[in-house]
Amino acid sequence: IFFKQQVEVSRKSSELLPEIYYIEGTLQMVWVDRCYPGYGMNALIHPDCPECCVICSPGSYNPSNGIHCLRCDSSLIYGATKC
Repeated sequence: IFFKQQVEVSRKSSELLPEIYYIEGTLQMVWVDRCYPGYGMNALIHPDCPECCVICSPGSYNPSNGIHCLRCDSSLIYGATKC
């Protein structure tokens, strides 16, 4: 709503554009998925919710806020954050 209103005001006004302004049709959103350490996304194991963060299985880990559980044969617990 803010951007639509600003476009309308900008069209009617003959003043200079403010420092921050919106050019209609140029705003794009990029969804960035992140999971907590020890969690990751897996569409193969969880096809009903491929964008859900699920706990990493034994044999995998996620050390940071990424989206994948990385393979680690020495990890024997669920939700490992270290290999």
